Amino acid sequence: MKKIFTFCFVLFFCFNAIGQTIPSFSGSTAEDRRVNLPEVSKGKYALICFASSKKAQADLESWLNPVYNRYIAKTGFMDDMFDVDVFFVPIFGGAEGAMQETIKRRFIETAQKDVWPHLVFAEKGLKETLVPLKMENESVPYFFFLNKEGKIVYKTFGAFSEEKFDAIDDLVE
Repeated sequence: MKKIFTFCFVLFFCFNAIGQTIPSFSGSTAEDRRVNLPEVSKGKYALICFASSKKAQADLESWLNPVYNRYIAKTGFMDDMFDVDVFFVPIFGGAEGAMQETIKRRFIETAQKDVWPHLVFAEKGLKETLVPLKMENESVPYFFFLNKEGKIVYKTFGAFSEEKFDAIDDLVE
């Protein structure tokens, strides 16, 4: 009985943002290009990831290679058919907010240049902006897949799984 309740709770939690839009915000990429999300992706599919703590790092890293290979580098057979904008958005607050420039500089020193356009640093704190999206657990990253109209059609959180990735792929026409 406990498993059924937990499963139903997770389903409700995952799907309660479906049909919403990501609240608009501005930021700059690691290469200092100014962007407005989600407007920059109107007319295209978009995968936007928000991570707000060091605890979310391991789960976020589990997504990096599959997302990079399929949507950014397009290394697989028929990956060209996946025209998806990808954005990783760190959420800074408290002491981490003061460290945003240091973290950005470290990222630029270590990341491949083709990933730079996909990392967006918000110009102001996002915690209040994203409250409607119910990202309440800071220890996991949240992933929102938007359709071409900018509506959330899939939401998930936590570590990568083939099932989650397949669900995203199935939404690309």
